[in-house]
Amino acid sequence: MTMILCAHVGDYILLAADKRSMLCNLKTSSLQPYSDHEQKIRRWPYGAITTTGEVTFSNRIEQHFINHQQYDFRPLDFIYDELQRRTLEGIPIEYLQHCAVIYSLFNGRKTQFYSINIASFFNIMTKNGQDVIRPQIKEITKNQINIHCFKLPTDLSHLQSFQQKIKPFYTFKHDIEAIHFYSNLLKQIFIEHACIDPSISTTFDLYIQSCRTGKNIILHIKNLPQAQFIN
Repeated sequence: MTMILCAHVGDYILLAADKRSMLCNLKTSSLQPYSDHEQKIRRWPYGAITTTGEVTFSNRIEQHFINHQQYDFRPLDFIYDELQRRTLEGIPIEYLQHCAVIYSLFNGRKTQFYSINIASFFNIMTKNGQDVIRPQIKEITKNQINIHCFKLPTDLSHLQSFQQKIKPFYTFKHDIEAIHFYSNLLKQIFIEHACIDPSISTTFDLYIQSCRTGKNIILHIKNLPQAQFIN
């Protein structure tokens, strides 16, 4: 499926995503390899947007962000609409429940970092005799990390170690040192996770955005080779 790792290191936010994508076969209701060169992190006018899960749903959500020219918008509304649309097109709910939406937003003063768990759209509660859902937008704040993947590893020690090593970019002599530092830490995480989940790649893209200015960069990080899907 997809592996996304988010980290807020204080003065910058980091967003890393593997390069492998999967597509749902509507005839068999099974997931199949789609690409080993998927650009999962995309820029929108105020930062970056990425999603985990079935590729058609992901692409539609990302396009909604890209089309918005104002940061004051309602992502929960169009996510709900696209979930309804995709289920009507025959995609099993279990393939959509594992999806997540992660995005950054520079509001002119600072960069904020958010995640939306798609499973919350399927948690139906009864209130006053009516079925209701309460999806939430959760902010990723300083020194927090988030990981989104189809198969969560049972051993989380490498993720805990990553979180313990988080430090702001200003503590390095140069930004390039910080980039190398975090790239090497993330390489090991992607290698270890690809060993237990062949639906993700070891190679990944890394998006870095300043919390103060909103300036950003996307880097392609090559990693150890692994068996590739041919599309």
